[in-house]
Amino acid sequence: MVPNLLGLLTIAVAATGVLGHAVVRVPTPRGAGSYYEERCGKTYAEHMESDRAGPIEDGVAMAGSELNCNAFLCRGYQTEDNSATEYKPGQVIDFKVDLIAGHRPGYANVSIVDLASNKIIGGPLRSWDTYPNSTATTPRSDINFNVTIPGNLGTACSTGGKCAIQWYWYAIRNQQTYESCVDFFVKP
Repeated sequence: MVPNLLGLLTIAVAATGVLGHAVVRVPTPRGAGSYYEERCGKTYAEHMESDRAGPIEDGVAMAGSELNCNAFLCRGYQTEDNSATEYKPGQVIDFKVDLIAGHRPGYANVSIVDLASNKIIGGPLRSWDTYPNSTATTPRSDINFNVTIPGNLGTACSTGGKCAIQWYWYAIRNQQTYESCVDFFVKP
């Protein structure tokens, strides 16, 4: 009897945990800690940590009414579990995104987010109308890029816990959101 190859492939993929899609690797993004599980709930936290590159919507669906955090602000990762890096106005920050599965069409941006209001400060530091872009220059400018810290932030991001640099990608066809945040502060 010939085994069902599609069935075997499905089992192999499920067993290896190939669930992910994209996540920032450099600079080190915000991660999980005790506040994360406490505020977002055990089900959400465990699901999202099992696939750090997976879509937020999957974790929200799994958690249901247990979810008690804003999952769409830095994937729910909490400021208290992370430390902020000091950047200087005009400093160039390199980003590297681990793109595991590119769902098209989609769009993406990198912006500074006011964490108290979950609003973008100024305009995007980088944006892509079509993301991912497999025709991007080599090295691929959609997954290896840099941003410059604006010089006009004033006191908006003067202490840790006030701001984060957020990489955001929305895959339209799949209706899936991917985010990574980097906590930072700028001395005025």
